[in-house]
Amino acid sequence: MDYKIVDESFYDGLAKAMSASYSEEPWNESWSEERAIRRVKAIMGNFEALGIAAIDDGQIVGGLLGYVDPYADEDFFFVSELFVIPEKKRNGVGKSLIRELEKRLKEKNIPVIQLITIEPDELFYGKCGLKKDDVSVLFKRC
Repeated sequence: MDYKIVDESFYDGLAKAMSASYSEEPWNESWSEERAIRRVKAIMGNFEALGIAAIDDGQIVGGLLGYVDPYADEDFFFVSELFVIPEKKRNGVGKSLIRELEKRLKEKNIPVIQLITIEPDELFYGKCGLKKDDVSVLFKRC
């Protein structure tokens, strides 16, 4: 498995991998190619965006996309997406993407990773060393 820093040439492959990942339980989402590419571009257009692609036999099998979120006395890195195609789930790809991110963030002196997740994925993130924060996510559909 190779891990590469993402540039625009990766967007289509990342969008396809993300769509495949979210087509299964617990999401069961159907992403159009256009919407998936738009999502990848939106994330990568953020301040100091960073994407890491997991590549196996020339195919993108997973990705981690996010950006730097400056705060009062330190920077955080907000992970917007972490996904692995169904055939590669439970093979360490997601954990390896988190480890690759940690290496990059240490080089940049960014000490905190943040993300929003669904309850079924909390166990996975706990195994990666992440824990629940005191912050709640609120929303309103308008």
